[in-house]
Amino acid sequence: MMMDILIQHILFKMRTKDLISGEDEDVYRFGLECLLLKMIHYLSYIFIGFALHMMFPMIVSVIILIVLKSKTGGYHAKTRLGCYFFSCLIVFLIYLLNEVVFPIWLLVPAVLFANIVIWSFAPIENVNRELDQSEKKDFRRQALLLLCFVDTAIVVTTIGNYVMSQWLLNGLLMEAGLIILGKCHENNV
Repeated sequence: MMMDILIQHILFKMRTKDLISGEDEDVYRFGLECLLLKMIHYLSYIFIGFALHMMFPMIVSVIILIVLKSKTGGYHAKTRLGCYFFSCLIVFLIYLLNEVVFPIWLLVPAVLFANIVIWSFAPIENVNRELDQSEKKDFRRQALLLLCFVDTAIVVTTIGNYVMSQWLLNGLLMEAGLIILGKCHENNV
């Protein structure tokens, strides 16, 4: 794959300049792979937002999703390519959600639904991220603090900018959906 060739080239350059030792190469390979994958994902999200003329709304929703997902977990695809396409699909679904302005009476039940799902199941583990009891406790506490922050931001923006509260809510709802998918996948594996 092209990315593997690029990583090999970067590692070769780092070794020849004595920036890393041979023993540390696997650690740097993993770090470079993660960095490049994140860059590809984020650039693709920006491209999707730009192409759909929804850059700012998408950024708001995706930031909420990414920050929450880092602590709560959720569904993860098995392959790099699957992860990439699934992530882009999620960003596109956020675009579709951001096109809809829900009535205010639906805001509270939607926030409550997302909160209940996240409170009930977070954090969700996956093959790449198995947590011991201490880590689960820490991730859960951090997830609940983030959730309180997002809920507060939704309440504040509902008063000042209802459309922005919808964008925040959409990131929250999408993470609740990914947690449900992750829980279903966890039970089927």
